[in-house]
Amino acid sequence: MEMQWIGHLGTGLVIAAYMPQIIHLTRKGCTAGISIPAYSSWFLASILLLSYAISLKDSVFIFLQVYQLLATSLILLFSYKNRGQNCDFHGGKCAHDDIA
Repeated sequence: MEMQWIGHLGTGLVIAAYMPQIIHLTRKGCTAGISIPAYSSWFLASILLLSYAISLKDSVFIFLQVYQLLATSLILLFSYKNRGQNCDFHGGKCAHDDIA
């Protein structure tokens, strides 16, 4: 149990890592660099890993996967809602918008 702090530290890093993406996406509606297929895969992986974590009854692992599900859900939701939109910093609009 003395090593559990490493799990808490890792979970904190995951939370911190997702926050800039979520904040930028929700405030600016900017989808630059977001791959919906990749985030969909991470969402599915989180469901599978959450199932495994629940079977282990590992509270740190469960919390981590619940957070990852919420974070990837938000990213997928706002990416789909704002698809093709970029902020001024990322060039205004997606390059593929000019093709069709």
